[in-house]
Amino acid sequence: MTIIMAMIRQRLASPLRMVLLFMTMGLPLLTVAFMPGTGFSTIGNCYAAVLVFAAGMIGQDLSSGTLQLLLARPVTRAEYVLSKWAGAAGGAIAVVLVQVVVVLALVAAHGHAPDFRAAGLFLAGDVVLAIGVAAVMALLSTLVPGFGDLGLLVLAFFSSIVMQGIGGMKDWPAVTRAATEIQGFMTPQLDLPQLRHGPLPWFSIGSYLSTVTLCLALAIVVLNRSELSYASSGG
Repeated sequence: MTIIMAMIRQRLASPLRMVLLFMTMGLPLLTVAFMPGTGFSTIGNCYAAVLVFAAGMIGQDLSSGTLQLLLARPVTRAEYVLSKWAGAAGGAIAVVLVQVVVVLALVAAHGHAPDFRAAGLFLAGDVVLAIGVAAVMALLSTLVPGFGDLGLLVLAFFSSIVMQGIGGMKDWPAVTRAATEIQGFMTPQLDLPQLRHGPLPWFSIGSYLSTVTLCLALAIVVLNRSELSYASSGG
């Protein structure tokens, strides 16, 4: 809990991160303020907010030497990875919760009946997305120092777009499917409305849970195999 809270406080103390958070999560509320009837339909998901909290979650500590000093205390590397993951996901979820409350308040203030079902689905969807994306970023952040995890994420998405284009032009279904799988891996989420109607999509649920579990497991393995020194590695 100490690591989780320290991480969230550090993110909230960063002016750049707060500006980005306001632009991605705060500005959309202006649409609801002027058009309250739109409700949650004009509010995007929390993907950008997760990146604000998760970017450099481990790589930054590795570059600055903070990680080496922290692991000198009775904290295992697995505990460290899971705490960083929980901090990134928890921070984003807290922001989404505030956003949901503000939307409901704006809608009610303009005389409209708040749609609590839509609010619940919106919040649940963002909770699932935050947990998944934070796990992916935890893995990427163990691979490179500093903010290299963002670079890897952008590279993966760019590569998948190129692969989709090539697969479409050459009529290569395998390449197109591989691109779709890469995008799905980088954005693990669930179609919650589908969970409420009809049979449970066990494949989607299994894919989501396996992605989160695999990312966290690999992050712990990579960090356990990393040779750490007390000198800053730069970057």
